[in-house]
Amino acid sequence: MSRFSRTPTTRDEIEREIQNLMTALDDLKDDASRESRHRFNALRSRAETLWNDNKWDEHCHDLSRRGRDAGRMAKDCAREHPLSTVALAAGAVALIGYLATRR
Repeated sequence: MSRFSRTPTTRDEIEREIQNLMTALDDLKDDASRESRHRFNALRSRAETLWNDNKWDEHCHDLSRRGRDAGRMAKDCAREHPLSTVALAAGAVALIGYLATRR
């Protein structure tokens, strides 16, 4: 007997309902698979585009140059303001020491 009706349910009706549910599950699985494949292909395409970027060496050289420039600027600043540099270094060491000994 069906849960929602008072009429008796036959074996054929149950088999038909199970078949309908199996078909619906197969359709759902196919839709999910198709969507996953689409997203995977989009991510793969993006990764390949980034990997094959012709300006990769240019970007590396630019980042390297910027790093060297920042290092030079920090060194120049430390030479221009030696007392401030010592005070900043002492403060950083004190903070690290405090954080290391704290429980």
